[in-house]
Amino acid sequence: MRAIRVFRALLCLLLAGATACARKPASIQVSPHKVLLYGIDRSQRLTARLLDSKGQPIEGGRVTWASSKPDTATVDDAGRVVAKGEGKARVTASVGEITTDVPVEVVDAATIEIVPGRAVLAGPVGTTLALAGSVKSSKNQPLSMRPTWKSSDEKIVTVTPDGALTSVGNGTATVTAQLGELQGVAEITVMVRDIARLEVRPATALVRVGDSQRFEIIAFGPDGARLENAIAQFHSSNPAVATIDGAGVASGIGAGTATIRADLAGRVAEATLIVN
Repeated sequence: MRAIRVFRALLCLLLAGATACARKPASIQVSPHKVLLYGIDRSQRLTARLLDSKGQPIEGGRVTWASSKPDTATVDDAGRVVAKGEGKARVTASVGEITTDVPVEVVDAATIEIVPGRAVLAGPVGTTLALAGSVKSSKNQPLSMRPTWKSSDEKIVTVTPDGALTSVGNGTATVTAQLGELQGVAEITVMVRDIARLEVRPATALVRVGDSQRFEIIAFGPDGARLENAIAQFHSSNPAVATIDGAGVASGIGAGTATIRADLAGRVAEATLIVN
């Protein structure tokens, strides 16, 4: 009998992966613990590890995957989750009777639109400009989500969590608004110059309700030289009559008159918009 026990012990050491000798899985560890996908057809790979009763990893063992709502998110044999429709689902990893669930949420976010998408930030160091990042669905509907912002070169321009730019030095940098894997990009050129005065053109404009008018900024240096493609902060004196975005595009909302105000590096210029 003793010889048989010794033989079995040696066999177990030699065949550590065999069923008779292997540690049994007690749980499945899945990473990441939850999945948030922004955009239809976006994907996230899940990985699974088998753990024994002491929490130690076990090699081998085939994990099977399943989704509770394939119309929201599918999962393949390799654990790749793919967004199919907006909503929530659960992905289950299984080995025998052992299972682990991972919550999955799909948000139908298709694009991030930055306004303005390209701008020349002219003025002394410290000149500011606010960018607007609009997240839209695949149906082009705006979503109440705030992207994160990043500058490619903070020696040229910095950006706050709200999308406010501040000039630092001459050059061109890209500013990125990001939500998950979704990105929008604006190109910002900084021209460190003193601004002597501004003009808004046209000085007076007439539009109908529902139509739009683009206003342009003309900036001049102390020597009278014109600074091309400068952009300013725009404001409407009466949003019930007209609104205006960061690119200088005003939209007629209701009949009346609004003053369009432009601010750049402490200089101010105004124009009149009549809506009928």
